[in-house]
Amino acid sequence: MEVKRILGAMFLNLFMALLEVLGGVFSGSLALISDALHNINDFFALLISYLAEIISKNKKSNLNHTFGFRRVEILAALLNGVLLLGVFLFLIIEAFGRIKSPKEVEGIQTVIIGVIGLVGNILGASLLHEDSHHNLNIKGAFLHLLSDAISSVGVIIGALFIIFYRLYVADTIMSLLIAGFILYSSVDLIKETIHILMEGTPKGLNINEIQKILCQISGVKDIHHIHVWQISTKDYLFSAHVVVEDQKISEAQKIISQVKQALKDKFNIHHSTIEIESEDLLKEKECQCEY
Repeated sequence: MEVKRILGAMFLNLFMALLEVLGGVFSGSLALISDALHNINDFFALLISYLAEIISKNKKSNLNHTFGFRRVEILAALLNGVLLLGVFLFLIIEAFGRIKSPKEVEGIQTVIIGVIGLVGNILGASLLHEDSHHNLNIKGAFLHLLSDAISSVGVIIGALFIIFYRLYVADTIMSLLIAGFILYSSVDLIKETIHILMEGTPKGLNINEIQKILCQISGVKDIHHIHVWQISTKDYLFSAHVVVEDQKISEAQKIISQVKQALKDKFNIHHSTIEIESEDLLKEKECQCEY
């Protein structure tokens, strides 16, 4: 379903982009042309997202990629963020060029195309909104479409100022505001993807809280060397050393099974690697669990 939604949003976005290019050329609106180029950029961003979803879901793990290709999702999200930065730079350059050489803009044509673009972007964003909450790649595509919708609002507002007040600079001002929003969206997305690629602790997970919960399991004397990271938006990984009393491996394994179950139930961590250590090797000053 995620892939079909991306595909639908992709072609809807392409149609809107072509319409805005034509409208921008005939009306002379920089904001409309900027929004059109933003839409064209978004088409390629959605195409990247679409291909990433296909690869991450269908490409199986092998000896060279034991976790499969799920991280393609994160790489695609990072690329989308970089593309957004490129759009921001283009809009800034064009806007300042227009300030130096103002041009007359056809307000009514710009409003009509802007409204059509707004409706199209809202429809496209609505297709991806639900999946954007649990997939960073789709979140990147959703942010592209959301920024397009906000851009269209800016285009319409600027055109209304032109119609009623003949204030042609409003078109350029809206282009700069659109650029500012794009910068904010791209930086946030890039920061999030880099955090994942740097094996940062997933957002929403607190290592101290995980340690506290696991220490409450009967038989766990201590837990340390905790590492939590993620392969994709939804795939969390966990590793740690768990200290237990000196006992049979079969008995210690029961404790480890409880630890793994707690990680699944309370923290949505389904892939965990636990190393067992004997309590005899634990120094009191190193103990992290409170008895």
